[in-house]
Parts: sequence; C-alpha cells; structure tokens
Amino acid sequence: MELNSTILRDFLWESYSIYSDHEFLRSVQDISHEEKRERFIDHALENWLLVRYKRDPGFVLHVMDAVNDNPAVQQRIREIILLLFGETARIPYSDDEPLGPKGSTEIMQRAIEMGKNPFEEVARFSENPAEIEQYNQERAERERESKMRYLQARLEDAESRVDNDLEIMAIRRLMLDLKTGRYYGHQMASDDPLFPAAGFIDDILLASHRYLFQNLKFRGRYFATSDQALPEMSLHECIVWMLPFQQTLEKAIFGGSILDLHTEHKDPAALWKFEVDLTTIAGYEWFLTLSREEKVATLNGDYPFTIREDMLSAITDLGLNISWYCQDKLNQLFYATLYEHAAKIGECAYSREKKGGQKYFIASVVATCYREFEDYKAALKWYEISLKLTKKLDPANQIYKEFIERKNCAEMRYYVRGSEIFRKEIAQIEADAKRLPAEIRASIIYNLAEACRRTGHYDLEYNYLIEFASLPDLETTSLSIPLDRLNLLTMTLDDPDFRRIKRIELQKRSEIYQRRYENAVRSFQHADAYRWNDRLLALGPTSKLYQEKAALCRHAGQISPAIEFYRLAAEHADTPHQEALCWIAAALLGTLVNGEVDHEGIELIRAALRCCARRHYKGEEPVHVVVLNQIVRETAMWDNTALSTQFLQVFMEEFDSMDLPSNPALLIGEVFLGYGLSTEARQWLQVAHERSETPSERARVLSMIGVSFLVEGGHQAACEWFERTQKAEPEYSEAYAGMAQCHTYLMEYDRASADISKACELDPENEAYQELKEEIDKLSAHVIGLPRIDSEEIRSIFRTGDWLLFSVYKGPERGIYDLGPVVIQYGKGVEKLLHESLLLPIRERIRSDNMFYSDPQNGVRAMFWKGSDEKKIPPLPFTLKTVLGNDEKSLALGQWGYLSNDIRKTRANPVTLAFSDMLQERGFSMKILNELGKLCRNLSLERNGAAHISFYSRDEVMEKRGEMVKIINDIIGIVSRPGGDL
Repeated sequence: MELNSTILRDFLWESYSIYSDHEFLRSVQDISHEEKRERFIDHALENWLLVRYKRDPGFVLHVMDAVNDNPAVQQRIREIILLLFGETARIPYSDDEPLGPKGSTEIMQRAIEMGKNPFEEVARFSENPAEIEQYNQERAERERESKMRYLQARLEDAESRVDNDLEIMAIRRLMLDLKTGRYYGHQMASDDPLFPAAGFIDDILLASHRYLFQNLKFRGRYFATSDQALPEMSLHECIVWMLPFQQTLEKAIFGGSILDLHTEHKDPAALWKFEVDLTTIAGYEWFLTLSREEKVATLNGDYPFTIREDMLSAITDLGLNISWYCQDKLNQLFYATLYEHAAKIGECAYSREKKGGQKYFIASVVATCYREFEDYKAALKWYEISLKLTKKLDPANQIYKEFIERKNCAEMRYYVRGSEIFRKEIAQIEADAKRLPAEIRASIIYNLAEACRRTGHYDLEYNYLIEFASLPDLETTSLSIPLDRLNLLTMTLDDPDFRRIKRIELQKRSEIYQRRYENAVRSFQHADAYRWNDRLLALGPTSKLYQEKAALCRHAGQISPAIEFYRLAAEHADTPHQEALCWIAAALLGTLVNGEVDHEGIELIRAALRCCARRHYKGEEPVHVVVLNQIVRETAMWDNTALSTQFLQVFMEEFDSMDLPSNPALLIGEVFLGYGLSTEARQWLQVAHERSETPSERARVLSMIGVSFLVEGGHQAACEWFERTQKAEPEYSEAYAGMAQCHTYLMEYDRASADISKACELDPENEAYQELKEEIDKLSAHVIGLPRIDSEEIRSIFRTGDWLLFSVYKGPERGIYDLGPVVIQYGKGVEKLLHESLLLPIRERIRSDNMFYSDPQNGVRAMFWKGSDEKKIPPLPFTLKTVLGNDEKSLALGQWGYLSNDIRKTRANPVTLAFSDMLQERGFSMKILNELGKLCRNLSLERNGAAHISFYSRDEVMEKRGEMVKIINDIIGIVSRPGGDL
C-alpha cells in the first residue's frame, strides 16, 4: 500500500484542527455542567493564542523560545505529527492546485513567471498597503477553496466509518467556518450553537465570554470585530523557526527535508506550508501545557519584536547566502516602512560581509533606514562609515559616491548641529562639484535639492532645482519628477513661509506614521505604537490620538500621564460623546489607582455627565448610555468589586443630582445585561425596581430580570419573572415574548405559541415577534413526545437539540445551516433512551449471572465471547460485544439495524439466547426489534446523508426536522408500548 504524504504536506494545520477539535469534543462528553463550563473557558483561551500568534511577531519569538526549551513538548509534537500521518496517509486525496508559499515569496515567484524583476516587484508590493490588503483577501479566498476541497474529502472518509460522530462534527465545524467566510487564518473552528455535542449552550457561552472579558488585558484587540485586518506580515516572514527534530521528521515522512531540497537546488516551496503549520502546532501544544493563570499571563504579556542573531543562524543552516538573504529582507522591510528592523538586518549583513565595496553599499542603506526612522545620530554614524568605505570602491564610482556621502553626512548634521552648519557644508559640496562632468554634477545637485527638501530648506531646494534643470544634456525621463516639484515650488513663491509645501510634506509623513501606528496596534507592538503615536501628535494633536496615547500609557503602567492624556483628549473632543468618554475614562483610571472615588474622581464624573445634557443627533445613542457602556467595560475587569459598586453608586447619585432623564439603576442593569454579566445586571435591576415610578417602567425592569435568567439557561426562573411582569403590566408585550422563548426551550410549543401570539397582538408592528412566531409554529408542527419519557436527563437532551436549533433563528439570517449536529443530538437522545430502557437492564442481569461471568470485572467467559468450535458455540456478534463488554457503551444508531440479524445468526451462543429471551420478556419480539432497527437506521442515514448535501436553507432544515421527529416519536412509541422502564 502506497502511503499518501501530500495531505500532511499541504493540509497539516487542517488535519491537526480536526484532531484537536475532536479531542476537545470528546473531553466535554459525559462531564458535569460545571466541568464543561471550565473546559470551554480554557478552550477559548487556547483559541485566542492563535489570534495573537497570527498577528504578533514578538509573540511568535516568545513562543519559539518556549518550545525550543521544552523537550517534552517537542516529543509530544513529534508523536502528534506521526499520528496525523498515520490517519491521513491512507486517504487517497491530493490537491491538484496546491497553494504554495504566500506573501513576498509568492510575489517573487509570480514576477519570475512573468519575466519581471522579483526584487522590484516585492519592493513595489511592500510599499502599497492597498495592494497588500487586496492580495490578502484574494489569497484567503484561494485558501478557502483549497481547504474546503480537502475537508469535503475528509468528511466523506469519516462518513465511511461507523461510530464516528465527533470527528464528523469537528470536520463540519471547520467547514462551516470556511463556508460562512469567518475563517481568516490559523484559527481553531469557531464555536457555534449548532454544535450541541460540545454542550455550547447559552450559559456556557456566557461564562466563557465573561471570563475572557474580565481577564484579558488587550481585549480590545482580541475582540476587535470592526477591524479584522491582519497586520503587514513582513516581520513574520523574517522569522525562520526550525524545530530541532524537524529535519529528521521531514525525511521520515517525505523522504527528504527542506535542507535536502536546498542542497539539491530543488524548489523548497513544496514544504512551505508544512513548516508554517508545524510551528503553529508547536506553539499551540506548548500553550496547552500551561495552567489557566499562565495562559492569561501569557496573553496579557508584551513581546516587543526585534531582529535577533539567532533568527539568521537558521538561514545559514539552510545553506543560503546570508548576505543575499539579509539584503533582500532589508529592501522588503524598507519599502514596508519598517525602517528600524531593516536597519538591524542591514547591520547583520554588514557584520557578515567581507568585501569592502559591498560593505559600503550595505552601510549606506543602513544609514538611510535610520534616516527614515528619524534616528539621525545612528544615521550620521553609518553615513560616516559609508564615507570612509568609498575608498574601497572602484575609481569610476568612488568620486561620485564620496560626494553623495558628504551630502548625507551634512544632512544628518543639520539635525544634530543646526541649519547654519548644513548650509555651509552643502555650499562647499556644490562648489567642489563644479569641476565634475555635467552628468555627475547634475545628480549631485539633485541630491542636494532632495536633502534641502527633507530638512525644510525650501528656498535652497528651489535654487538647486533651477540649477539642475538648466544643466545641459539631461535625459528627458530623469526630468519629470524634479520638474513637477519645481513647478509646485514656483506656484508658491508668493508664500515666503512655504505653508502649502509644508502641508504636503507633513501629509506624506503623516501617512507613513499612520501606517506604522495602525500596523503596530494590530500586531500588539505597543511600544512601537507609542512611538508612532507621539510622532502623529507632533504633526497635529487630535482627541482620538490623545485617547490612544492614554490607553498606551495604561498598558505601560504610566497612570498619571494616562489621566493627563485623557484630559487633553476631552479638551480636543469634537462631540459630546467623545468628550464624555474621555472624562469618564480619567475618572475610572484615577479611582482604580486610588482605591476610592475621591473628590477629583467625582468632578470628572460630573464633567462627563454635563456632556449628557448636550444635544445629540437622531440615530445616536444618548451620551449617558455610551458613558455607562464604558464604565461597565472597565469595572468588569476590576478585582475590587466593592470599588466597582462604589463608582456606579456615585455615578447614579451624580446622575440624580443633575436631574437627567431616566432611571440610572435601570440603565446600569441594562448595560450589564448587554455585556452578558447577568448576575451584576440583576443586582442593579433590583435597585431599579425599587426606584421605578411607573407601571411600564416596573414591567420593563421585571422583564429584564427574566431575560437575565433566560440567557443563563434558567428557564423556570425566567418564566416566574415574566409571569410577574404580566401581572404588573398585562399589556407589556416583551413579557409574553420572553415567556414564549422559555416554553420553546421546554418544548411546550402550545404555550409558546399562545404567548408569542399575545405578544404579536400587543405589538403588531414588531417584526422580531412575527419571525419568532413563524419559527415556533414550525417547531410546534412536529413535537417530540417527551411526556412518554420519564427520564429528565433524556428529555433534556431532546430539548437541547430543539433549543439549539431554535437559537439559530433568533440570530441574523444565514444563507446556509448545518443540520448534521442537531441530528447528532437527536440521535444521542435516542441512543440513551434505548440504552437505559432496554440494554442496561439486560446487561446488568447477564453480568450478574455466574453462568456467563465468572467475575463481572473479568467480562463474559471466553468460550461465549470468542466462541467454541468444540461446543459449537459461535462467537458473540459485534453488537452484543459492544453492549456486554467491560466498558459500558450504548449501541450506536446504525448498529441497531444489525442487532436482530446478529441475534438470529448466533442464537446457538447461550449469551445471545439469554439476551433474546430477556428482550422477549420485555415485549420485544424479533419483528419489533427489526422494526426498531429500521427506524434507527433511517435516523442514522439522515445524519450521514446530511453530510453529503453540505448545508441546508432554513426551510429545508425545518422540513428535515419534521421527518426526524416522526422517526423519533415512532421509536418512543415502540419503546413505551411494551411497558418498558423509561
């Protein structure tokens, strides 16, 4: 048998995601609700590792160091990769269009294919953020298509094997992410309420969200739904991570490693994705070894990125020309405006270069990187080195380059010593250049003009451009840019201060600063973001920049400066909303540091509330609501709950003292509820109820308390509060809508229908009520016969299936829905029903019979289990071995279809005969058992068949559900008919 290694090569991460998610789903089966909630919190933290890993190059270096220092994790990774190879090598699938590398490597490959200069194409690509964004989107779509093809093949393979529900579900979760466009990189499958086997119901979602919200320091980036753009990936591409065992592993699986491919001058791109996925898996597996507290601390850490020597040693190990590699990366980083990192790579290249002429060019580029980074002292140092190295150049270049480096040094001395020195030195350069040939002189004069432009000497720039344009024998192509600049300067001659020119130059710098700032924020590089925020503020302060500066100071623990920046942000605010948020942010931060709401804090709260009295435009949220959102977001993170309560109480008192409209306790409770903090919401809603002045307000408060229980899964408690609401205000429609949702969960569809009908009658224009009524009517058309099931646990399984399906319809309209997981939940309920009512009692009776078991711990006697040729006893069939084995297992739905036939074939086995007789005693003849088997097989086929139709529309989901409910009710009818124990 030929082993297929292409799946591991091209889809290692996807294969690992299936494996990892399968393991997670298995871990949350048959555990308590509390344990499940805790496991989901850990799982959420593990997924956020991938978000950080994808965005933060400094974090990647931190993870790399941690994995390289942990032999146990390395061994675990080796074992997992070999396990995945064993699982996938038998699957006959390969992608006809493998994606290959992405980023600059793919850009270079495209350029070579098109006959273009690959280095120029990478430089052009790197300096254009819009083109980078377009490429990322296009690449993501190609990845989605490729991965969907693979996952479909994996799904078909999984469906060909029995008792494989959780693996199927893990594959479906990945497919749904890709199909709905939510997949954006190395991210584990999104948790979705349509996957009930994971137990991901509302209160678990709430607990997971609450923990992350309260404990993640950079939650604004982790939860940044409005900005899903990835940072520029040039820094990530500088990281070459080779695991210690990687070469051996690649040889074992693929017959050769990436080192072999380089040595043999073959395309190393074939193993590109394998290597990227391998290191991502390594980081994830390391993170799994941490405690929850360690995971939170890791995610809350700062990891400044820097170019390190050990990052380049891996390049040497690959046998690449390190000097060539460094210069290539230097150019890429320079055009991506990552100047300081480009300079560091250049310094590394310089230290490795032996040839004097080549050292000159590297030193000059390093100096230019520092110049663009505005580290003028470092730039001067390297330009002086370059000037000395011009002596190593050939005579044809030496004179010209010496003049250029003199100009560069003069320009840098301007920043160190001032304008007078600069003017004196460039005048001397100009005088010395007059003896040079016209072509060389022209280039020097233009370079002097550029130096004057960068230093703001626009009068000198104008004079040098005039001189440049007047020189003879210049090529027309070299004149376009200088002449455009000269025309611009000519048009502004009437402005001796060159205000228009300065605005243009400032705009150019602002665009670079903004690009660097946004990229730093997206990549969690907060120290870098601080630097670029400072430069943007120097160009023109705004409220937004001051707010962001304050947030950066908070991250760095600089509390007093942060408060001062919030004050400055408030003073520069353009709207009441913006000003109020700044005042309240300063109040919150001061209170947290001081441990109390002091006089200054009260004054800041008053300043925020004064903004609430100002006009806001239609469609805007009231200012006090915006402010309360900010308060709840912040105080939810505080360890001191008493301080949080004190702040809100002071806010409420000041709110009342200013005679602002509305009940502040009600507003506070509503905001807490909006963030899923239902316990805190109830505390304030109770206060709001005491302060309510009108029946309608009291009804609103009571209804919201009901909603707080509803989101936690406390449907009975929610019902009680909605009933109280109805008594307090019989015409309050939201109480009836809430009650309808409670009854829907309890599968009491008649009562749910009556409640939602009443809500629609009271508020006929409410579209949400109309949609809810339609879905309840569809569910009520096919009702599972729960009254005939005595076991509350089994009833709960069926309720969960219906509730999770119903939960989907409360959300926004989707184009596609995956019914398979809901079928699995229904199947789980049927399996448990059949196991507890039929199989378990028979199993216990047989296991207690000494004829069949010498000891219940040792299992069925060997002659019955394996069979005996001498006594003409056939071995037990697989179905009965499943039921009677040492491990208590329920019979899978599909296996019930084989049970009656297995019993007929092996009746000569005394255990089979006893099993059959006990079924007969309970009223299950072979005919009834055969009928039951067909129904179970049909339900199993519904589950398996759903996989091959990808996904369904809403109407198709409800139609399929109706068919399944009929099968389930038929099974319940058969089981209850003989009088079995339900």
